[in-house]
Amino acid sequence: MYFERRQRIIIWAASLSVAAALFILIAVQGAYSPATPYLIPLSQRVNNGFALALLVALSIPAAVEFNNIRWLRGVDANIPRLLKDVGETVKSGVPLLRALEEAAARDYGPVSKPLQAAVVRFKLTSDLEASLSWMGERLVRPSAKRMARVLVEAYQTGGRVVDVLDTSASLFTDLAEYRDERDAEMRPYVLIAYLGSAVFLAVSWVVLVRFMGPLSASSSNPAVAQGGLLNNLLDMDYYRSILFWAATMEALIGGLVAGKIRYGRLNAGLVHSALLLAMTIAAFNAF
Repeated sequence: MYFERRQRIIIWAASLSVAAALFILIAVQGAYSPATPYLIPLSQRVNNGFALALLVALSIPAAVEFNNIRWLRGVDANIPRLLKDVGETVKSGVPLLRALEEAAARDYGPVSKPLQAAVVRFKLTSDLEASLSWMGERLVRPSAKRMARVLVEAYQTGGRVVDVLDTSASLFTDLAEYRDERDAEMRPYVLIAYLGSAVFLAVSWVVLVRFMGPLSASSSNPAVAQGGLLNNLLDMDYYRSILFWAATMEALIGGLVAGKIRYGRLNAGLVHSALLLAMTIAAFNAF
């Protein structure tokens, strides 16, 4: 199904409310109380709580937005198929209206149900233009509105129905092939977001485990402490928290950029942000 704007707002509000409740619960329990010089949580457990609340806020809306993107892409992919099949049926001598009825019985992904409803509306009202225009609106995509206009014009042209349908099917096919080619070229760039987060996590591991860890261990040595070389070394958990939240920002922004590159829309990258955030939480708990 396609989630309308009102449904998406309700889902976003519910997810954000749950996340806000989790944030408040962590604060009320006293797990996090800012104090100088450390104004960010030092406990990885508290960081996990905040990050998981953020993940809850993103996960369901991300799934909804990803579902809508797939639905819209299904509309674009099935419109050329519909026009081709209708054109072939008309070529065999079947009237256009009957060809649309036969097409409504086939599977065209997300186009099928609005097409079936449009056929029913036409039978009830005898207004083909209004029925097809309604179908175009239900399918959301501009290409669907153009398809509805093409079918109306084909019906009104009478004897040139086949020419109109063939030309339109060819045009929509070319557009679909162009989108597929563009997507294939852009797909590798999505990996940059995942690669960027992976590199940042690897650098964080080196800094925490191979560099800061030995320094922190050395600072507890009485001989080193008397020398004063590491007197200004802050709490090890402080550096871990800084890198954790930096990696979290990397995951969120990188996912949105990946969605913009892949689909041309920032909200399409929410699913990537959620996956990268989950990867970040898992990695820092494994250090």
